[in-house]
Amino acid sequence: MSPTRTFAVLLMIAALVCGVLAIRSTDSAKAAGPSIATPGAPAWSARRVPQPIVDAVGAQRLQTALDATAAGTDSCFLVDEGGAPLASHNGDTALVPASTQKLLTASTALAVLGPETTLDTRVMAAQAPEGGTVDRLFLVGGGDPLLVTPDVQALRDEIPELRGSPTTSLAALADAIVAAGVKRIPKGIAADDSRYEALRYLPTWKESYRTEGQVGPIGALTVNGGFSALRPKPVPVDDPAVFAAEKLGELLEERGVDIGKSPTREVAPPGAVEVAKVSSPPLADVIGEEISTSDNLGSELLTREIGLRTSQQGTTAAGTAAILAKLGELGVPTANAAVVDGSGLDRGNRLTCNLLLGAFELGSLPEYAALWNGLAIAGQRGTLVDQIGGDLTGKVRGKTGSLDGVTGLVGIVDVGRPLRFAFLANGGFTEQAGIALRGRIAQAIATFPDAPSADELVPQPVATAQP
Repeated sequence: MSPTRTFAVLLMIAALVCGVLAIRSTDSAKAAGPSIATPGAPAWSARRVPQPIVDAVGAQRLQTALDATAAGTDSCFLVDEGGAPLASHNGDTALVPASTQKLLTASTALAVLGPETTLDTRVMAAQAPEGGTVDRLFLVGGGDPLLVTPDVQALRDEIPELRGSPTTSLAALADAIVAAGVKRIPKGIAADDSRYEALRYLPTWKESYRTEGQVGPIGALTVNGGFSALRPKPVPVDDPAVFAAEKLGELLEERGVDIGKSPTREVAPPGAVEVAKVSSPPLADVIGEEISTSDNLGSELLTREIGLRTSQQGTTAAGTAAILAKLGELGVPTANAAVVDGSGLDRGNRLTCNLLLGAFELGSLPEYAALWNGLAIAGQRGTLVDQIGGDLTGKVRGKTGSLDGVTGLVGIVDVGRPLRFAFLANGGFTEQAGIALRGRIAQAIATFPDAPSADELVPQPVATAQP
């Protein structure tokens, strides 16, 4: 039922309540005999007006406010409280979602992989080390998007939206190799990222995504996001796997290991033995980082891992197909949707507010808790660390989405009770204007229920003095 119809029905109920209360008041007075009423004393209490009646008035006002705020854009929005609708507009209209799409990737990853799964980076060799020597090491990628070197870890700690987010230490892997007794590697380290396809960037992506550092090259073996430098601007590497092998080699040399040759690219041989490994944080924490910081590379790697686990194909195409299929199985409405990548960078993606809110609602289930635990928080954490803020600091949690002409926010506004919402808008606005627009949407939701008090909403019967 729409908020307008709900409002009308509840007002009818209010009228009936008033009538019943008035009749009961009159009957009680007759039964008690003649009396003199205290002037101005109500014969009934406005506290008896059900809260849903007040909420219905608030819902109508919220609908009006959101309609006005989103005017002039192609948009959709849904606001509900525990499944009860409060405001809605174009819920089944498919729009470009930007990074709100990461909610789909994250929820599917949790469904397919499980929240406790880790993504392991392994160091293999044809034979176990003998006398401190291993002929060649193979660094085998497992799709971990959080591998970092110590210098990049220090940089992340300086960036507000990344500070405190989980990572996987490449230095810890170097320590494990040394602990395994390796002192000499005459033929050096070979990089193996054969777990996924070698397509580094989707051909439909804008070139600026690469040149401006929006996303590094995609690969199953990636360190520091695939960037050789992060300041003054990100510099993507050509081959993320060989770069990772190079960085591991530098860390081993710092620990006194003699490495004979430069890194190469080669698949680990059949029957290779494991020398060492490092595991990512549990997938629930990886998901939290992806959502909070809007990690494009992480979302793309998870998409390929989903494809591998569901169809033995570590490709973006297999992963995106599995995302829609799995969400459909989970009862999430996928009508009118098109999913081209896992991050939301592609402008060929199309999602509805019904789909986004449906995927988001999975976060209420224990096995999908990472969806809500990882949300950015207004004025405090992630992509909302410097947005919205003010009176709403800490009261808005959500997944953001931003591109030129695209803005979105899906999450929860705390008004003393949690209101869940999804908002998307496409138009001719800039990215910064879109950020401001979704902030105004959150502000409007936060006013709920902007309604008169119960005694103003339903007039009190007038007491009649008895002679």
